[in-house]
Amino acid sequence: MPSYASLLLPLLASSASAFVAPGVNSPLVAAPARPSSSSLPMAIDYNDPAVMEEFNTIQMMEYDDVVDELMQSGVRAPADMGDMDVKLMLVELRTVMKGGSSSSGGGSGADDVPPSSYASKFEEYLWTKPVFREYYDALKASGDHNRMNVAAEYCNEGQDARDRYYSAYGP
Repeated sequence: MPSYASLLLPLLASSASAFVAPGVNSPLVAAPARPSSSSLPMAIDYNDPAVMEEFNTIQMMEYDDVVDELMQSGVRAPADMGDMDVKLMLVELRTVMKGGSSSSGGGSGADDVPPSSYASKFEEYLWTKPVFREYYDALKASGDHNRMNVAAEYCNEGQDARDRYYSAYGP
């Protein structure tokens, strides 16, 4: 009579192989994600007056009303989402349904009017130095957020930025 160990040994060996690294053609191996060839900026500018106005109207709404309006549009709010997150979701939905914020779609032209005072040196340089604005817009178009941040920091804190980034971004 064969022992139980000799009967179970092949079974254990075959089931243990399921825990070993799978082969090359195994469906359990996930292929690495390919980097996206194009970057789509999909953020909503919450400083945009149209978006702020929409946010202020939604801010006064009750949670159930916000969820109902989302459902009418075919968007289900996750149950674990908080009150503010659901309201922001509705702001984004309304903004997208109206065709985007005023600054994203070639809106009213208010972007061409400089502010009466500047919040930082960076903002001042964007409005008063066309060459810097052109350079910064090129960085933005290429999606190089690191260089955009370095340019902004250089405007606001020149010496600190030189000390930190000259070896990486300098000539």
